[in-house]
Amino acid sequence: WGIAGGSLLTLTVANLFLATRGEGRVARGHLLFAVMAASAAGIGVFEVLLANTRTIDQYATLIRAVHIPVSLLVLSIPWVVRLLFGGGRTWLAALGSAVWCVALVINFLEPHGRIYDPITSIERVTWFGGAEFSVPRGRTGPGALIGHAGVFLILLFVADAAVTLWKRREPRRLFTLGGWLVISLGLALFHSMLVDLGLLRSPYLISVAFTLIMGGMALELVHEALRVPLLEHEVEVRDVEVAQLSRQAMLREISGSVAHELSQPITSILNNAEAAISFLDREPPELEEVRAALLDIAEQDRHASEVIAGLAQLIKKGERQSELIDPAEVVTEALDLAGPDLRHAGIEVSVQLAEDTAIVRGDRVLLCLILLNLVRNAVEAMAETDDTRRRLDVRVEARDGGVEVVITDSGPGVPAEHGDSVFDPFFSTRPRGSGLGLAVSRTLAEMHGGSLTMERGPHGLGTAMHVLLPASGTGYP
Repeated sequence: WGIAGGSLLTLTVANLFLATRGEGRVARGHLLFAVMAASAAGIGVFEVLLANTRTIDQYATLIRAVHIPVSLLVLSIPWVVRLLFGGGRTWLAALGSAVWCVALVINFLEPHGRIYDPITSIERVTWFGGAEFSVPRGRTGPGALIGHAGVFLILLFVADAAVTLWKRREPRRLFTLGGWLVISLGLALFHSMLVDLGLLRSPYLISVAFTLIMGGMALELVHEALRVPLLEHEVEVRDVEVAQLSRQAMLREISGSVAHELSQPITSILNNAEAAISFLDREPPELEEVRAALLDIAEQDRHASEVIAGLAQLIKKGERQSELIDPAEVVTEALDLAGPDLRHAGIEVSVQLAEDTAIVRGDRVLLCLILLNLVRNAVEAMAETDDTRRRLDVRVEARDGGVEVVITDSGPGVPAEHGDSVFDPFFSTRPRGSGLGLAVSRTLAEMHGGSLTMERGPHGLGTAMHVLLPASGTGYP
């Protein structure tokens, strides 16, 4: 009993420690396991006292009191199995617990407990090695059979859980549950039944049987506890791998759109260069027009350089430039860059900038790229629209603790059947479209903790693109 009690108390302390270190289902399982181990140790103390009791009243008092730790032990078993092993029919565990509770009520209602009705005498019996212990004599009461039935139902529940582990092909856990718990619990049950019925003259050995149970289950728990650091390391490695794969996927989308993004400034540079040459060939040369063309070339070149630099920085370990940005400034910058395209297409631009919008945190180049993509998509959408109806409305307003930029065109709109598919990579409603502009724009918006959505324009005409960005400190790292 001393060895059993010491082992059980050690398991109690170890599982209390694991319960404080864990969380959720596993933490509750370790806590209940600690209750089981402490209860079994308490039962061992009562078993020693019962073995050395010499009067009927003392034995009756102890046999009633021992049901407190026994009940904690019996009622904890099914829920420890559910929390730490899984499996087993819940109704079977509930039924066994309910039957045991009935026996427990009988135990405290009867003067000599649930087992004897009543105890008629106490006999001293000599056991192995000359050790003496007390054995009660008396008529067995109905509470004894009810208690045995409750424990038997819980034993069936544990066996059912073992079958579940067998079906899951978990041999190590099956050995722990079926080999240790089922066999030891069965031995404890049937040994107690034989003692209660007077068929075996022996002291109770519940705590000793449960030392075997606890030892077997402790091996499983120690195995799981030792695996936690290894699993945490694996999770960290997998997180890094997932981040790398996500970044590579994003970079594939962005790199696929480089040609799409750079074609606009390169085309504009070419057109302005040809126009400047044309102005120089005139007599006299139109130097003001040449100057304007060169300024446009410089501006488009600057934008192309920023796009390339931003993509290059993104490739290097996913690093991004983070700064506080006024959304109105980014909108103005994007419209300036798209100015030549807007003027050439004869599009009337309306801009509404709210005064009370929040500051956002992010990469200025990438945010500008989002808006420039949307503006140029709108220009292309209105290419076949009547000149008098080409209009682009841009609004910046406060929304849900952040800032929303809405870009609405007066084009034909996206067919309803396409829906959110327009954001899929390589999906395009235009024959010569790359299908990457909107996919990249949504990816960049989500990188900033925001979103990009689409809806029909006012009165069902055109398309409205909504860019929602969180306020500084809530989205972009």
